[in-house]
Amino acid sequence: MRPINDALELLTAQHEEIEFLVVQVQQTYDSDAFDELANKLIAHLALEQELFYPAIATAMTAEVERELLTEHLAIKRVLGEMVWLGVSDSDFGGRLRELSVLLDGHCGYQEDQLFEVVAETLPSDDLVMLAAVLQSFEGTLSIAA
Repeated sequence: MRPINDALELLTAQHEEIEFLVVQVQQTYDSDAFDELANKLIAHLALEQELFYPAIATAMTAEVERELLTEHLAIKRVLGEMVWLGVSDSDFGGRLRELSVLLDGHCGYQEDQLFEVVAETLPSDDLVMLAAVLQSFEGTLSIAA
């Protein structure tokens, strides 16, 4: 894996890791894989919501921020239902498909549009420093298994 240079690369790498875990859970319905997915996803959403979005506030409109936060709520709602159900429940697969669709839309928008605007708006030094801040908090966030 190549080194992470800035916040946009860090978040994109997290998106890829989360996508990999979604596929792994879809293929195996393994509870350990799901626990890892839930932990990584909750940590990622917290980093975005609490650190990244405030840091890039000048690069997005209030409407875009509201939409992103609304997407976070939908993702957390579905993830919460999945945690409640557990991987052996017959409804788990449907929620997993719903989560996958939500994540595809959320991450796709960020990578295809938002990150481009951020890269054009914020100085690269700020994005490098923001990556360091995000990484310092990344390992401290998890949910209880």
